[in-house]
Amino acid sequence: MKVALAGATTGVGHCIAEAILKHGKHTLIILSRHDIPAFSGHVHIVESYTVDSLIPALSGVHTVISAIGDHSRSADAQVALVEAAVAANVVRFIPSGWSGTDGGEDEIIDLYRYQQRALAVLRKSKLQWSFPQCGIFLNYFATPHKDGLGPLKPLKFWIDVENCRATIPGDGNIELAYTAVEDVGEFIARALDVDGKWPDPLRIVGTTITHNELVKIAEEVRGKPFTIAYKNREQLTNELVNDPPSIYVNLTTQLSLALLDKRCTFDSDPDFDGDGFRFTQPRAFMEKWWSGVQ
Repeated sequence: MKVALAGATTGVGHCIAEAILKHGKHTLIILSRHDIPAFSGHVHIVESYTVDSLIPALSGVHTVISAIGDHSRSADAQVALVEAAVAANVVRFIPSGWSGTDGGEDEIIDLYRYQQRALAVLRKSKLQWSFPQCGIFLNYFATPHKDGLGPLKPLKFWIDVENCRATIPGDGNIELAYTAVEDVGEFIARALDVDGKWPDPLRIVGTTITHNELVKIAEEVRGKPFTIAYKNREQLTNELVNDPPSIYVNLTTQLSLALLDKRCTFDSDPDFDGDGFRFTQPRAFMEKWWSGVQ
């Protein structure tokens, strides 16, 4: 099978590319405006993300996987990618989602809203498609350890394992989904071997767990108590910045509000489990990067 991947420079796309190439069962072409040394020999340079420039690159491609960014310019690129996939007779399209919420049309998170434009085009197309949801990446608990972050940028959401602090939405007893970014790549590589349609949404979840449970694990691994603050809906709503200069300014607060609405609570599809793939669990991940650290 010929697979095209857009957005492999960093993030989840990088892990997907690594996993597909490691398995070696499918032909991978990576769409990029520039060469990516880590994937030399697999990169197809496209001058621009326009329909006309993308159609030749997708010739003979069965599955397109998008991991391009979630902002206005990337949204334009992803819409063009969908339209080019239709014109090139691609069979399956996995849009850039990889989100921590359920991906509804009434999305409250600025970072995820740009996904809706491509989804609207997909709904009207003849393509098979599945919206990928994987929760929050476990790797952020490794911040600032670069090796633990993998291809992700340092980021601390609710639990700061480095400084033994936590700021938790609600009472801390609502479950949410967590997955290691490398596991997402491995899952996708295995899923490519599955015949037939993929489920929509495509839920790739390592575990569902509460913040209180996560803090307990972190305290045991670090060997010291954490300073914990709980925030209710009113407190969180008051933290939202009007007309923020960046879609990332309100990200943690918006995710917190989505969590209170239980929109971050979902599990993997039991009938589409990556051939019994065993996901990395929070305790094992934290022990790897924080055990013995003072």
